[in-house]
Amino acid sequence: MSPTRRGFLISTTAAFSASRILSANERVQVGLIGYGLIGAQHVHDFKNQSDVDLVALSDVYEPRLRQGLEACGPRAKGYADFRRLLDDKEVQAVVISTPDHWHALLTVMACAAGKDVYVEKPLTLFVREGSWMVTAARRYQRVVQVGTQQRSGRHYADAVKLLQGGHIGKIHTARMGSFRNVMPGFGAPPDSDPPRDMNYDLWLGPAPQHPYNPNRSLYHFRWFGVTRADR
Repeated sequence: MSPTRRGFLISTTAAFSASRILSANERVQVGLIGYGLIGAQHVHDFKNQSDVDLVALSDVYEPRLRQGLEACGPRAKGYADFRRLLDDKEVQAVVISTPDHWHALLTVMACAAGKDVYVEKPLTLFVREGSWMVTAARRYQRVVQVGTQQRSGRHYADAVKLLQGGHIGKIHTARMGSFRNVMPGFGAPPDSDPPRDMNYDLWLGPAPQHPYNPNRSLYHFRWFGVTRADR
């Protein structure tokens, strides 16, 4: 699949009417890696693309793998190990919706396997990872897109042009505030053995080894992290 093939995903959809039925060789055969909060949303969104077939899904947690396969439909093959998904010749492009510490390495590996990539934000945890990803995309001539909607939305680009053109005058200061009140809180559960139906070693992957803790695993990794804070 060449880097210019249908522009992959959003630009592709605009090129075809929703009513047109596309043949199998006109649709992108997509595999998804990770079926959590964001992965489930991507399955829903990609199923509504007329030029996409969901053919594979991988997750290290068996209950989510089963849920994801049910959501993808009967054609999708399930893989407990994402490396087997990357070996699947039917998969042309992958959607990476894993914890942050996997994003860069999975992108590089997917490019090397000949797959185009849509990877969730954040693109990297370290600046050098970004260079590795760019090198891999160019070397293997892959399309790589990151899900940073605030950067790719046309209305944001238009707003940037207005600001750069002096539409509101010279900007001296910008301030923002954000908070999230999550009740009753996350608590402080003790370390424990991982669930029997979860491959915790594969979940950690390139992150430093650390005992399993509910606050460092499914969903809650967003608040506690598993990579930068441990180095």
